[in-house]
Amino acid sequence: MDNYPQPLTDALQTKCGACGGMMHYSPEAQNLKCIYCGIITELDKTAAEIVENDFNYWKERADEKSDADVVETTQIKCRQCGATTTLPPNISGAKCAFCGTPLIMNEATVKRFWQPNYLLPFKISSKQGGKNFGSWLSGKWLAPSKLKKSAFSHDSFKGVYLPFWTYDANTETDYIGERGMDRRETYTNKEGKTMQRTVTDWYHASGRVMVDFDDVLVPATQTLPSSLSNALTKWDLENCIAFRKEFLAGFITELYQRDFRVSLQEAQKKMEKVIEGAVRQDIGGDKQRIKSKNVQYNDLKFKHLLLPVWISAFTFNNKLYQFVVNGRTGQVVGQYPRSMLKIVMIVLGVAAVIALLYWLL
Repeated sequence: MDNYPQPLTDALQTKCGACGGMMHYSPEAQNLKCIYCGIITELDKTAAEIVENDFNYWKERADEKSDADVVETTQIKCRQCGATTTLPPNISGAKCAFCGTPLIMNEATVKRFWQPNYLLPFKISSKQGGKNFGSWLSGKWLAPSKLKKSAFSHDSFKGVYLPFWTYDANTETDYIGERGMDRRETYTNKEGKTMQRTVTDWYHASGRVMVDFDDVLVPATQTLPSSLSNALTKWDLENCIAFRKEFLAGFITELYQRDFRVSLQEAQKKMEKVIEGAVRQDIGGDKQRIKSKNVQYNDLKFKHLLLPVWISAFTFNNKLYQFVVNGRTGQVVGQYPRSMLKIVMIVLGVAAVIALLYWLL
């Protein structure tokens, strides 16, 4: 977490050296581009040599109120969904990128926070993200036809850098369980018929499994439903660059709402699912029972990342639906309404097929 502070309030606007106009980071050019004269300024996009932070060292020492590497920025919180974002200075009005609610600008406050260590710059443009969303929605057969035909509004499509924590760990797990071995046996039922059934014999099992984890991603904000933020899995984290304010120009940056100590619990839950699979594989057999397991987390490391997404929301029949597009790969995850008429048609169709099969047999 020891890096040179670069306040985000200065990051969101960059002046063009040629005409003095405003420059934004362009996903198409993957460089800074003046929105007035179009001049391109090259940026260094060399992948960084990643240096992780030692969790056990920082868990007792990190303090947002006094740390030297903490920076200040102006934040504004949405009353509707609770999103906490930074916005460019001198803005008189804006809407929340997550739910479309108008923001009350005079409620902005100053926030002290740890600056991100690394980021992935936008690679997918707003236009391409919109096309990907259209293709994704058109493939949802249960979506109402009226929704599919409605025009997509790019005005509500916002580029946002979302904060994440990543965790590394070398784990050792001692377990006690049982290995189940299936066998077939013949028996006589109540009617006197000879039948066969599967019987499982259980045997004691114990051992130790070692699983290493690298870059377990945990959202540092709860603004998006976890079903969306955790579904964004296609990240090329090997191309992360060291944090530089110029890459944020023209985009919204959300600040973390949970620090690295709190988010560790979610990371460990994700790790334990993988560890349980490793334990079951180590037990072997046809079935497994895990009676107890003791997980030890060694060499625990973490870092703070900003990852790019295009976010939008639409209202259909007075209900809000959110979706996001991965700003690196174009992956789309989101919510959409289901047509009751189409669901009824499916149910009736299945019922008709079952009735036909019953009649034929």
